[in-house]
Amino acid sequence: MLKFTKPALAAAALALLLSGCSAAASPSSTGQASANAPKGLTTSGKLTLCIDPEYAPLEYYANGSNGDIAGFDADAARALAKHWGVDAKFDVTTFDGLMPGLQTRRCDAIFGGLYMSKARLDVADASAVMNAGPAILSAPASADKYKTALDLCGHSVAAQSASANAARITALKDECKKAGKDEPKLTEYPKTAETVLAVLNGKSEALIETNVAAAYMASQNEGKLAIALESSPRTPPSACSPVRATSCLPPLRRD
Repeated sequence: MLKFTKPALAAAALALLLSGCSAAASPSSTGQASANAPKGLTTSGKLTLCIDPEYAPLEYYANGSNGDIAGFDADAARALAKHWGVDAKFDVTTFDGLMPGLQTRRCDAIFGGLYMSKARLDVADASAVMNAGPAILSAPASADKYKTALDLCGHSVAAQSASANAARITALKDECKKAGKDEPKLTEYPKTAETVLAVLNGKSEALIETNVAAAYMASQNEGKLAIALESSPRTPPSACSPVRATSCLPPLRRD
């Protein structure tokens, strides 16, 4: 079961990664100025947001393939734009294009399932939105054999490309070696949906994903996928909240 603290939920509407914006009046698309709007936006009167709408329930296409973007992050982004008196504009990109898009000023902010890491905080500001961490999904019949992260040693694991979850499995290889076990076999895919298919089709024995998305994946594939390992719910908001990282992942454990 996913567990969020009340303070984390209260901060949800403040989820953003900004590069160089400061509070000042700025005209909206209707020509009206808002005292809440920041200056230095990529497009005057618009809050441009880099987003990868392939990550339900946080951000996804409402009809499954294109058009309106729905989800927790998308709604929070629209609420922030409304608060500032500007329009929300989504710049769709792949997951590995989110941070480059922000750094090159294609967008003003990222609302997405990203962990906060030192590397990211070196180039952008961030605000924590929830307590989250990695989880392991597998076929229900094999879920019980993954009781600790080291139980992944010698097994095939799918992960999204360029994600901290993939980095966690890469780091696990050294841990497995030290424990005298075989390395996990990591396969990376551009989209999270492809990691699900990898397990369903038997190409990988398990997949690693942020627990929020993992719970959704399990609910959409009932009887085919189950959560085997989940990060500690006691992870402090400042340590590992969405901005998918390498340096702040909590240890995996079985509840």
